[in-house]
Amino acid sequence: MIQRKLEIWVGLLMLMGALALGFMALKVSGLSLDNGLFAKQSYQVTAVFTDIGGLKVRAPVRIAGVQIGTVTAIALDPQTYQAEVTLSINNLVNTLPSDSSASVTSSGILGDNYVSLSPGYSTTNLKQGSKIITTYPATNLQSLISTFMSNSSNSGSKK
Repeated sequence: MIQRKLEIWVGLLMLMGALALGFMALKVSGLSLDNGLFAKQSYQVTAVFTDIGGLKVRAPVRIAGVQIGTVTAIALDPQTYQAEVTLSINNLVNTLPSDSSASVTSSGILGDNYVSLSPGYSTTNLKQGSKIITTYPATNLQSLISTFMSNSSNSGSKK
């Protein structure tokens, strides 16, 4: 009888451990259960960038460091050869001015890129299908270093 209870408890603990491991794997990978019962209501807007750096689908969309959505699609516009990024923004953030700007920002020197939104001042708001007009491309670390190096070598040669 005691052996049977012990086996049931061990089985329950193993099941709970497997569920916790599955949950953590979903959270770490950036995947989520965004359909059915756990769906978050959101609206889609697009932004066109000249350079998105290492931006990836499922990257966060943030305002003031707070995540308000995710990147749902990235495509190349065949007419302009620029990156068209589709953003899914949580419906709770429904008063973003239509003149808001978007920039591709890094989480640090080696961190992942994300889209940072800066609210504008317009009286009209972004809604489903809106396009963010003002965008700023990702900062390329290599170009910053080469610019710094060329500026320092030019200033060093002057007497």
